[in-house]
Amino acid sequence: MEYSTPPGFWIEFIIVMGAFALLAGGIPPLLRRWMGADKKKRFSYNHINDFHKKGDWMIRITYFITFLMVVVIYTNNPLPTLITLAFSAISQCGFQAYVEWKFTENRSNYKVSLIELNLILAALVGVILWLELYKISPQG
Repeated sequence: MEYSTPPGFWIEFIIVMGAFALLAGGIPPLLRRWMGADKKKRFSYNHINDFHKKGDWMIRITYFITFLMVVVIYTNNPLPTLITLAFSAISQCGFQAYVEWKFTENRSNYKVSLIELNLILAALVGVILWLELYKISPQG
């Protein structure tokens, strides 16, 4: 059984992923500067305190185990895997916003995190809906 993609899929894929990267990675730093929130370091954990560090790692481990189970159970369907990854990103961003609201002095931090959470959610929903349009079916 051979799988194929529809014509124009890869061009649209690059456009959709570029829009996702802009929404999830490009806009939040601009918002942080504009709203006066603390600057985040790229590719670091930015734990505010020990509670945040432990909670963040619990979320990561839980979703990693869930991710492995979903990959094994739903081998032929990538949508549950994408949904698991989406919930992981949303949970981590939501927990980050909660900790910033509860423990930081700069009130703009949690506001930017909530906006970032909504941008990620909108981008993920858009990507999932777009992928559903291009269900790749076997030839034959």
